[in-house]
Amino acid sequence: MEAALELFGSFGYHATSISKIAKKAGISKGLMYNYFESKEDLLHAIVIENIEEHEAWWNDIIKADTSPFEKLKWIIEKAVEMVRKDTHHWQLLTSLAFQPEIMKGLEDVLGQKQVEVMGQLVAIFTELGWEDPMKEAFFYGAFMDGMFLHYLQMIDAYPLDDMKNYLLKRYDL
Repeated sequence: MEAALELFGSFGYHATSISKIAKKAGISKGLMYNYFESKEDLLHAIVIENIEEHEAWWNDIIKADTSPFEKLKWIIEKAVEMVRKDTHHWQLLTSLAFQPEIMKGLEDVLGQKQVEVMGQLVAIFTELGWEDPMKEAFFYGAFMDGMFLHYLQMIDAYPLDDMKNYLLKRYDL
């Protein structure tokens, strides 16, 4: 899965073959098929693993007995840490957002998770006293998506820490 993640993130899903993944992983192509029925099955396993990893730290923060200010600060800091730590992973996931045909079969899971996260963000912005917490949650999501998209395109040339600090300052964190 790690080899596939790196190759998918670097070259794209369509340009990466099972043969390339097996070679990168140091295993035979046949052995790959013992674990995954297809390249699509492998991709879905990567996405599901990402959802579970994201959900674990997200839920820890949401359930924490702390102020909404602290929760939002931790979410921002953790999200930046995660994207910086595993760039290939996030390049892949970002590219998949623009290729819905590849994600067939995962729409329901992804949609449900998006609804849950949005509801939790609205609750945080409600607690923070925003006049329109739903719009602020959408703004926040758009800012985060844009910040990470630019970072993933420019890597070292993008002022990720400056932008993180700008967002923290916006929310008085």
